[in-house]
Amino acid sequence: MPSASSRHPSRDTRVLVTVNALPLAVGGLLSCSTALGGISAYGRLTLGMACAFAQLVVLVAGTWWYENRAASSFEPASGTTAAARSARCAW
Repeated sequence: MPSASSRHPSRDTRVLVTVNALPLAVGGLLSCSTALGGISAYGRLTLGMACAFAQLVVLVAGTWWYENRAASSFEPASGTTAAARSARCAW
């Protein structure tokens, strides 16, 4: 029986896009105002730099999660199917 993610692969895509949309929107808002992006968040780390770093972390973590979900949602081919395919292709 197929897993839930293989029956609804677009759900995983929607989750990935939604999770990445928030840091992207915040980055877009920060880019509209240089004064807002230049506010010191921690020492020399500005709010704009912190947002860019958070966006990178969310993108990498979200892509890792999405790839794991995509890889685990498909069952590997059975041995008989793979053997039959290779026997057909043998000349």
